[in-house]
Amino acid sequence: MSRWLVTYRRKVRYSDTDAQGIVWNANYAGYFDDALTDLFDELGLTASVMQLGGFEVVTAHLGIDFKAPARLGDVLLTRARLGRVGHKSVTFELETVMESSGAVAVTGEVVFVTVDGSTFHSIEVPEAVLDVLEQAVGEPLR
Repeated sequence: MSRWLVTYRRKVRYSDTDAQGIVWNANYAGYFDDALTDLFDELGLTASVMQLGGFEVVTAHLGIDFKAPARLGDVLLTRARLGRVGHKSVTFELETVMESSGAVAVTGEVVFVTVDGSTFHSIEVPEAVLDVLEQAVGEPLR
């Protein structure tokens, strides 16, 4: 299992919570997206770089498993690491923990499929992406 590649920090706001006073379940998808956006930015794989390269990534799967409730004022750390690299997809594993206690609020995964930028048909993961990911995790992926 690879190391955590990025950590996104967020204080739970009132707008993040539901009528039960806990983080509304769908907001974790946004936290995952924020962490992965930060990761892609750090790796130099911004949307404009991908578009100039003639490809993009689209979400093919999003899974979230709920472990413990986070509440208003909690500071959450959402971490992402590389899970699996397929021929046309890349899977990232994520977890969100409460900074104060280290308790895991959620775990999950996001699967991105690489697509041609003009047709949106799936394509092989570009070599340039594999190169960047190999450098980030420090091990060969092919």
